[in-house]
Amino acid sequence: MNTKPHNIHKEAKREVERSGQKLSDVKAIILDSWNNYEINSFKKLKNLSDEFKSTPLILMHTIEDGKFLKEPNKIKINREFKQLFLLALPRTQIRKVVSEYNKVKEIGMEDTILTKVVSDLEVLNIHRTPMNCFTLLKVAEKYFDESPINRTDMIEKVLFVLFNVDQIPRYKTKPDLKDCEFVLGRFCEKLIRNESYHFSKDYFITELKQYCQEKLIDLEVELVFDVLTLNNIIVKHEIDYCFRSSFWVYYFGAKRMHNNKEFAEYIFQSKKYTSFPEIIEFYTGIDRNKIDALEVLAKDIHETCDIVNSKVRLSNDMNIFSQIQWKPTEEQIQRAQSDLSENVINSGLPDDIKDQHADRNYNQIRPYNQSIQSFFAEYSLHNLMQNIRASSRALRNSDYVDPEAKRKILNEILRSWEQLSNVLLALTPILADKGTAGFDGHSFTLQGDFGDSFETRLNRIIQVNMTNVVGYFKDDLYSSKIAPLLYETFQNTKDSNTRHKLALLLVFCRPRQWRKYIQDYIISLNKNSFYLYDIHNALMAKYNFDFITEEERREITMLAKMCFAKHEFGSKRPSPKELRKVHISKPKTDNK
Repeated sequence: MNTKPHNIHKEAKREVERSGQKLSDVKAIILDSWNNYEINSFKKLKNLSDEFKSTPLILMHTIEDGKFLKEPNKIKINREFKQLFLLALPRTQIRKVVSEYNKVKEIGMEDTILTKVVSDLEVLNIHRTPMNCFTLLKVAEKYFDESPINRTDMIEKVLFVLFNVDQIPRYKTKPDLKDCEFVLGRFCEKLIRNESYHFSKDYFITELKQYCQEKLIDLEVELVFDVLTLNNIIVKHEIDYCFRSSFWVYYFGAKRMHNNKEFAEYIFQSKKYTSFPEIIEFYTGIDRNKIDALEVLAKDIHETCDIVNSKVRLSNDMNIFSQIQWKPTEEQIQRAQSDLSENVINSGLPDDIKDQHADRNYNQIRPYNQSIQSFFAEYSLHNLMQNIRASSRALRNSDYVDPEAKRKILNEILRSWEQLSNVLLALTPILADKGTAGFDGHSFTLQGDFGDSFETRLNRIIQVNMTNVVGYFKDDLYSSKIAPLLYETFQNTKDSNTRHKLALLLVFCRPRQWRKYIQDYIISLNKNSFYLYDIHNALMAKYNFDFITEEERREITMLAKMCFAKHEFGSKRPSPKELRKVHISKPKTDNK
């Protein structure tokens, strides 16, 4: 609000008069973008409060950490305020938005649209507000694709919608979207290089005008700024402006990488992409043929995994999952834990973590948080996880890249999954004891009921190890178009843990023909295998709690019965008669 504090109450009265209303008609006054770190904000509030004593005041207050008053506040507001907090829309409320929109403009199946909208909101890292939901639905209205494969294309369509709004004056020339992306890419390059993301309006306009002049581009820069601010892509922040959501910087930055080889090399060589993997996703999504990205990422993830592996030095032969069986007993877990502890004690892990394994039968009271902190910072696991995310998103968007390059980077991703799995196994006693393992901005925390005793928690944490690793990264890696590569790798890999993680990924995501491959996998497993038990649990979780079609429910039911019948009756491939003996209860939740 640009109104001066001492005039704000007068301006409010004039606005009421201009609308043809009386002051008595005003039910409430909303003071938008109010903050508690500027004296003028309090002055405006006091003037409104004193002038409209009986009228409710609603302050739209954004809480910002690290912002404080720069001068003493002696202004007293003679009224009390009740604090209410705006929370992100839960999935049930987003469903209502989707349902009502779908009634007016039919897009597709409600569950499918809902899942896509929720996924896109999360990946774009934007708030679950009605406006953001409507924007994505507006795009889906014309270009609905339930696959998450190409969010670059999706954002371009969002921009197309925004740059074709009726608010642009008719006497103005409508900006060409490609021209806008081109010059904004250069602008965002400067923001990224300088690591400074706030700017003045004058700086924005001057920079874009200079670049347009340099490239002989005819573009009304002021109108571009107006469109971006009108649609809250650029927002006011104190005296400056910034992009409201960081993904806009990454999107325009990716466009710049596409148009400028030097900037692309800078992003890769500086490894800035590990801080924001989104820029890689948007870059590879431009034409789905960025072999330069896959080559650099494959090299980087291999080197980072080597660094973690060389310093941790857990045995490559360590496979405790081969030692435990269907529904692991405490005795089996104890034997596996002994083998794991022997590996940890002989590894390159810090002494504090080795001590935890050596004294695993005692109730430790030493603080382990600090040792975990230094461990993860020292061994670059954070970087490895960021490498996995960036590499996975790049692979997902690389439909037209040479197949051998795709095979290579997938193998590096799976190798890194295994490294993360082993490190989590090493931390299992700490998680079982403390319930959390914090490190360098990340933490692993037990959520849900893992049991009351240390031994029970240890057992359950080990059981969900591979499920959790796949769960961390499945949304970064999977799309239906990558299924042929997944199937090929699934069939050819010799490593039992890697193959099982791929099987879990197929169960979680269920691409076309997934049933055939999982059925063959079940047939190949031993009747008492832990892998069989884990696949059965994964299938039952999807049966009970996932949003699935009736056809998928029938497929999951058949495969889950097959797992149980194989374990119960010992047949390599259970017969129809044996399958009929297995009863599966109705789902614990319906499809809504």
